[in-house]
Amino acid sequence: MHRVAMGRRIASAVATASLAGALGVAGAAPALAAAPAPLSFTIDYTKNTSIPQSPSLGGGFAGNGPVLDAWGRVIGRTFDTCAVDGIEGPTKMDADCGAYIIFNDGDELNLSTQAVIDANPMDYPYRFKAVVEGGTGVYNGAQGEATVTAERPGVYKVDVKFS
Repeated sequence: MHRVAMGRRIASAVATASLAGALGVAGAAPALAAAPAPLSFTIDYTKNTSIPQSPSLGGGFAGNGPVLDAWGRVIGRTFDTCAVDGIEGPTKMDADCGAYIIFNDGDELNLSTQAVIDANPMDYPYRFKAVVEGGTGVYNGAQGEATVTAERPGVYKVDVKFS
């Protein structure tokens, strides 16, 4: 009887050690992927309509348009939604915005910002920051920061640095 109990204990210990080893391998942290290379592009919302044209406090607006490379070639499309959460003056409003850039190859890059949006063409250019919130494909899990330069109403140059 002692021998049977001892055999079961050994078998149980081996099974537990095997399970712990398997979980340790399966639970190991994946290797960190290299951050994507810095990226620059221009978003042109003037090619499509933003709705509504005159946003108000508590309201929102949305837009879409082409994404262009440095040579003016279309490399994707963007879709954004913004909520107006403050008024800074007659032509300036605070907006909480999310933009989704879908590149021609299908990869998506997601950006988010809380920024002052200016409707006065005399105040251009101006800059604000955005947060990289990941995406799909090469941007899956990506993090970083974008510097957005509003060149004129509806046209934004975006320089992304990944971390």
